[in-house]
Amino acid sequence: MPNPVFGKALRKDFSFEPGYVPLGHGSFGAIPNVVKQKLREYQDKSEAHPDRWNRFEMIPIIESNLVHLSKLINCDAQDISFVSNSSEAASVILRSYPFKAGDKVLHYQTAYVNVNKALEFIRDHHGVQLITIELNYPLEDKEIVELTEQAIKREHAKLDEPKIKLAVIDGISAAPAVLFPFQAVTKLVQEHDILAMIDGAHTVGQIEVDIKSFDPDFFFSNCHKWLMVPRGSCVLYVAKRHQGYIHPTTITFAYKHHADGFDTSTFKSEFIPPTIDTSNYMCVEEALKYRASLGGEEAIREYTHKIAVEGGALVAKILGTQVLENSAKTLTTSMVNVELPHFTTTLPDSEIGPFIMNKLIYEHHTMAPSYKNNGKWYTRFCGQVYVDLDDFEHAGKALLVILDELNKQ
Repeated sequence: MPNPVFGKALRKDFSFEPGYVPLGHGSFGAIPNVVKQKLREYQDKSEAHPDRWNRFEMIPIIESNLVHLSKLINCDAQDISFVSNSSEAASVILRSYPFKAGDKVLHYQTAYVNVNKALEFIRDHHGVQLITIELNYPLEDKEIVELTEQAIKREHAKLDEPKIKLAVIDGISAAPAVLFPFQAVTKLVQEHDILAMIDGAHTVGQIEVDIKSFDPDFFFSNCHKWLMVPRGSCVLYVAKRHQGYIHPTTITFAYKHHADGFDTSTFKSEFIPPTIDTSNYMCVEEALKYRASLGGEEAIREYTHKIAVEGGALVAKILGTQVLENSAKTLTTSMVNVELPHFTTTLPDSEIGPFIMNKLIYEHHTMAPSYKNNGKWYTRFCGQVYVDLDDFEHAGKALLVILDELNKQ
């Protein structure tokens, strides 16, 4: 039976176009109208008296919202700051940390493209060596841990070379959209004296995050993807033992070099935003209030996961394929990956995803990105509080039409 709280009836609380079937929430998120109203309220206040607002009133509201976030992810509010998105957060960490030429950084080819590009930047500019682990899903969690341990032991056995300094670890990867065993891998790498940087871009609002329970060195997550906060908004966590090393991308009045990572004296002041529209950062509290009105975080996670699992199975049935999942069913959170049936086309791989996306948006009034993984094509669907099973059915039938057209290209 339909859930009395969740489903397409909730779309009235958002600003979607009539008839739009929103299944691509993981890309850019969406905000409820009450959050948009609060956003506009703060923007109006900033224009009513710019000096009063920017000099005295803005920062306390930002800090208050950081306190709300700290309670949600269970960490000290003094250890988090806002940046615009996860790509910026990754650059903040990777470009600030005092790597030495030859230092090794462990990462996976499934990491988000912007994060991998930031890694290429520090390789090209600072002589860091990148150690890449190939992941070909579906994989069991223990297989990922084993592959990681094998890579660490292989590199650390090279006695005449530097050991791995840092590991870049997904919380939930984007393509394929799968839950990564980030707590177990964090524990593993730290046991080998390797720093753990968690790219949690898709985590907050989609799964429970408890920073104190696994103690990463660095963690960041977008708030605009799954927490219903206006874009762009991202929470950046830096453990106190490293705060002296980390500086924002825009250097301001508060900058100070620290030789000791434990020197926390300027971390918070350095991340005071420069002159930009900070209204996005002030809407966490309002977003959490809206989510509480729906039953709270656990109820939202339960529904969005359930609808993703059921919706993915329905689309797979329509397409005659299967969902990307392992035997323990640990890969699917509120995003589900459905294999596309075999097709033959003259289009190169680089044009197939955009072809499908364009057709979904402009001809079928929906959205779900497609990508290639382990030699097969998949489409990623997002469960959310405002979608029902028939939304997945609409997208599945649309894909059948589009794939028929793709076969003719």
